[in-house]
Amino acid sequence: MVKKEKSTNLKKSAVAGTQGGADTKKYWWLTAILCITFIVFIPAWRSEFITFDDLQYVVENPYVKGLTAENIKVIFTKDANDLGNYHPVTLLTYAVNYTFSELDPAPYHLVNILIHLFNTFLVFQLSLLLFTRIGAGNKVIVSSMVALLFGIHPLHVESVAWVSGRKDLLYTCFYLLSLVSYIRYLDKKTAGSYLLSLLFFLLSLMSKGMAVTLAATVVAIDYLLKRDLFEKKVILEKVPFFLLSLLFGFIAIFVQQAQGATEIIKFAFTDRIVFAAFGFTQYLIKLLVPYTLCGYYPYPDLKVAAIPASYYFSLIPALLGIAVLVYFWLIRPNRKIVFGMVFFILNILLVLQLFPVGSAVMADRYTYLSSFGFFFLVALGCGVLLEKQYVARSVVSGVFIVYTGALAVISWQRCAVWHDSYSFWTDIATKYPHFYPAINNLGEFYEKDGRTQEAFQQFSNSIKANPDNPNAWFHRGSIYGKSGQSKEAIADFSQAIRYSPGFTQAYVNRAIAKAMIQDYQGALSDLDTVISKEKNEGAYFNRGILQNQMKNYSRAASDFQEAIRINPSCTKCFYSLGLAHFYAGKYNEGATAFTDCLKLDPGVGNAYYYRALCNIEGGKPDSCCADLQRAVKSGIKDAQPYLDKYCRQGN
Repeated sequence: MVKKEKSTNLKKSAVAGTQGGADTKKYWWLTAILCITFIVFIPAWRSEFITFDDLQYVVENPYVKGLTAENIKVIFTKDANDLGNYHPVTLLTYAVNYTFSELDPAPYHLVNILIHLFNTFLVFQLSLLLFTRIGAGNKVIVSSMVALLFGIHPLHVESVAWVSGRKDLLYTCFYLLSLVSYIRYLDKKTAGSYLLSLLFFLLSLMSKGMAVTLAATVVAIDYLLKRDLFEKKVILEKVPFFLLSLLFGFIAIFVQQAQGATEIIKFAFTDRIVFAAFGFTQYLIKLLVPYTLCGYYPYPDLKVAAIPASYYFSLIPALLGIAVLVYFWLIRPNRKIVFGMVFFILNILLVLQLFPVGSAVMADRYTYLSSFGFFFLVALGCGVLLEKQYVARSVVSGVFIVYTGALAVISWQRCAVWHDSYSFWTDIATKYPHFYPAINNLGEFYEKDGRTQEAFQQFSNSIKANPDNPNAWFHRGSIYGKSGQSKEAIADFSQAIRYSPGFTQAYVNRAIAKAMIQDYQGALSDLDTVISKEKNEGAYFNRGILQNQMKNYSRAASDFQEAIRINPSCTKCFYSLGLAHFYAGKYNEGATAFTDCLKLDPGVGNAYYYRALCNIEGGKPDSCCADLQRAVKSGIKDAQPYLDKYCRQGN
């Protein structure tokens, strides 16, 4: 009896020792994967905010600038800052970031990298749970393969290196946590694990609406684990998941329609099928061979030519993929292959642009979660080969090491593209030289940096690429105007107005250019047009300037006052109002306007000078000395004679 107990204990010890060794091996693999992933994404940590949603999501979003009760209320009850998405959890993380670092981009990028590392850990855990339950050999190694591919793949750079990509990171994080909790529930049958799965699902939905696919994904997991899909208990388990999916699906559609995200691009349904097939095929190809990746993939310009033949050829692999799925589902059933394919298809289907959202035919970030299904199949195949003879194992190991090394290098390089707005838009303009929005953006960056010639060339290139392009005409007109070429500026502003009749700033700038060539009536006509359409500060201000030049001082004063009502912080408006009153002989009103100007900006030297003149002309010369002294110190030479006359010692 003692011998039997001793034998049993020895066996338990041996099993425990084996499991302990397996666990140690597992954590060594996982640690190595996370370290490699972190190293690959170090360049992203040093990146800036870019002018591709980052301004709207963070930099210019008032609702993330402080964890106030009002901001949190808006974040959870509205589409905060008109973003076209309902993702309060994502916005809340930006608010937390802002609380600690304001608008320093480095902490935002670090948080993205850390979430990605955690997601890579979760991918490993989910893979291990699934491979263990389906009896896969080398389960730690194949799970490590899935996690490494997920962690370093170049298609995931967009989600990690782009601050606005956080919604993909977060929804995937909670999505994976929900799936892991669901599998734990299947093992333990505890209400806590089930409720935890639902909670994580809710958080995923509140991070990005794309999470609605999870309800179908848990059904796919049931299928993989050979559960009876039509058993009453199994069906009832799914009811809360599908109810949440429906609710947040309606919310997502409502918000996107409210912001016009579904109206940007309109194509016939047959065209959309072609675009969907193209996207599906490209995602698969780029997952295998990540070539010519780009931050923006525009639709082909159907104004110039028909849909390219390559798009139609994409129907072949798309249909072939469906055929393979049917084959392994119905003809030669293989639950592992079907699960991998279904996971990929479910999580890519909503972004294949069958129902277009946005103006891009595809995006790298859409593969962030869906790629798990693809990597699951790759690892599954590698696992089978690793169980073969030594030569096969050696070849598979060697090829995988070289392949993942190449992926790591490409990802490191792709991080540089997302470093700043220049590198981002330059990369797009290089790969899509006829995509005029990218060229426009480059031109605007050059213009802001004072690189006028380069900006001018970019806007000219944009006009060549697409003459029906009001922004390029407008910006090139502005460059003409600043260089004194008023007639050329007027011509370009007129083209901008032609292609966008509601482009009010083009009217304002054209009015300024007309005034430069003394076409005052033409300038007034443009400004009147703007004011008839909207309350526009610039239009009122510039019309006031024109009225001053035409010596219509009372009308000028009225326009400046309207501009001030629109913007009470308009320093130049108060200054110009003071001038209008001064020249109209309303010295008290003029002095008051100059005082208001100086309250906003005490450094306006001319305001001191003209306030002194108002006091002198208004019969208050004794109160002008301090203003004249400040004016002289500010370099206003005309103030010196008045200072000598009215403020000499003993005068």
